[in-house]
Amino acid sequence: MVATKLQRIAEKARIESSCRFTRLFHLMNVEMLRECFRQLRKDAAVGIDKVTKKEYGLSLEKNLAALVEKLHRMS
Repeated sequence: MVATKLQRIAEKARIESSCRFTRLFHLMNVEMLRECFRQLRKDAAVGIDKVTKKEYGLSLEKNLAALVEKLHRMS
C-alpha cells in the first residue's frame, strides 16, 4: 500500500512537471514508516544517532509514534 501511494505521486510528478506537492505529510504515518523500516536491509549502516536497525526495532512502535510526531511538528 505504501509503495502504491509513492508510485502514484512519482507518476504524477513525471506526467505533470508543473505540479506542486504542498501537502505530503498525510503520507508520513506510522504505517508508512513501519513499512519503510521493514524494507531496510538488516546490515544497513547505523544512523546519525548511532542507533542500529536492531536497536531501533526493540521499541519500534514507540519510536515510530515519536518520529511521526516530530515530522508533523517539523522538528
